[in-house]
Amino acid sequence: MTRAVDPPVFTAAMKDLGKGAAAAGLVGLFVNILHLAMPLYSIQIYDRVIHSGSFDTLVALTGLVGVILVFQAILDFLRGRIFTILGARLAAGLGAKVFEAAVETTLRHGAGAAAGAVRDLTEVRNFVAGGLIALPLDMAVAPLLLFVLFLMHPVYGMVGLGGVLVLVLMAIVAELLARRPSARASQTAGRVQAETTAAIRNAEVITAMGMLPDVTRRWQLAQAQALDATDQGRAKAKALAATAKGLRMGLQVAIIAAGATLVIDRTASAGTIIAAAVILSRLLLPFEQTIDGWRQWIDALAAFERLRDVLRRGASTRSQEPIKIANGRLQIDRVSYVPAGQDRPVLRNVSFALNSGEMIGVIGASGAGKSSLARLIVGLWQPTTGNVFLDGQSTFSHERGSFGAAVGYLPQEPMLFDATVRENIARFRDGHMADVVAAARMAGVHELIGSLPQGYETRLTDAGSRLSGGQRQRLALARAIFGNPRLIVLDEPNSSLDSEGEAALVETIDALRDRGATILVIAQRMSILKRADRLIVMKDGIMSKIGGHAEVMSSLGPQRHPGISQEPGPLRKLKS
Repeated sequence: MTRAVDPPVFTAAMKDLGKGAAAAGLVGLFVNILHLAMPLYSIQIYDRVIHSGSFDTLVALTGLVGVILVFQAILDFLRGRIFTILGARLAAGLGAKVFEAAVETTLRHGAGAAAGAVRDLTEVRNFVAGGLIALPLDMAVAPLLLFVLFLMHPVYGMVGLGGVLVLVLMAIVAELLARRPSARASQTAGRVQAETTAAIRNAEVITAMGMLPDVTRRWQLAQAQALDATDQGRAKAKALAATAKGLRMGLQVAIIAAGATLVIDRTASAGTIIAAAVILSRLLLPFEQTIDGWRQWIDALAAFERLRDVLRRGASTRSQEPIKIANGRLQIDRVSYVPAGQDRPVLRNVSFALNSGEMIGVIGASGAGKSSLARLIVGLWQPTTGNVFLDGQSTFSHERGSFGAAVGYLPQEPMLFDATVRENIARFRDGHMADVVAAARMAGVHELIGSLPQGYETRLTDAGSRLSGGQRQRLALARAIFGNPRLIVLDEPNSSLDSEGEAALVETIDALRDRGATILVIAQRMSILKRADRLIVMKDGIMSKIGGHAEVMSSLGPQRHPGISQEPGPLRKLKS
């Protein structure tokens, strides 16, 4: 089986991380070597200074150790800074690409496919910056410390080696005991998060229909299961960590006792007792930290792997070279589309062309493939077969900046951003205020904006949820027509509008056509399509009819087509 190639940005980030970790490891080596200053100082004090009574030697040794400790502190600080910088560089190097890949992955595989990508990036940044990545580097110095212990006496070395082996074994046991509870905790926590998000999103329905007590009870049960699984894993890990700490203290007692025995037997000097205890403490510390840090290592590695997977799946095949769109001629050439994970096409062999300044309407029952066609036209999805061209360039492969500047899109469910009204309409660009106001006027929303607390600088919270459906739709329409785009795709633009709003929308579309824009409108209510040059009737993913407005409507007969209404919104509601 061929191994998937890592995305270049991920490979570059890992190389940068590896170089930084190597530099930190080199600094850490010197830090650990300098840690030997205190043990050696103790040996000299007990074995020479005290016996000789030389005050000058004491002052000289103390001054030397003081200088060494200052350098040690400086190097320790530098190593910490290296990890902080590495974490920041990792986030900066991967951040934009991970975000873009998460958006692409969501388009291809659904909303849940990359939901945690940004959270994973934050987790690995904190892991690197927090210094836990240094554990293997600190453990790599263990042979040096063990060598010094054996050099002082083999008994000291055996105590140190035994302590390392026992702590390594405990770390493995801790991982085995915590693996299942941690996995269960992660799964249940994800379910709790999903249910919380769903409850907030459907707050109106839950409150209006008296579902809150039952939803709360369901949430509490899932929350209790998540907390129970988390507590089980943490309890076992904490128990082992406490045992490891007690074991380390016991080993220090053991090495002091062994040292005293060696001194009594006159096979080691008294100074080696304190020196051996200090070195042993330094030797065992990273292995003890591994018992608690092992799980964080596992989680960080899993986060790295998920980021790699998102970058692979979300790797963009779009062009990176901007190409200006001048005319806006649209051509759909034998397009078929099969969604990922399905074997049945939602669109089959659709072909038509649309010239600049023309308007075409798309009608049909729900599920006929109308919205899928719109998404293919604006390049959200890549056709399974065939292609969609705008000015002769593939709408999917086109560089997104230049493509977006020439395209306006109003989806069936318009969403606004948690930003100011101006930023929403201007698509977060540094557009002139006159252009923003012009788009708002054309969309018939200028007066509404004037009634908001801060006008165009009013910040919309919760994606504009406090606005009515029609108000959100008009603001989204202003965003779609901002910048005088050459191609405009409107999916059910009048679904939330009253008769007055629909009349304003028709005027807007006429004005856009006068400017030479190419317009495709998907609608259930025919009142907005009376001035369309042509109509397309979609049925089960197939273009069953295309022609002039009168021709198509005549062919449908008096019963019309399922899902098509001649009436504007309020009239249709009254008749129903």
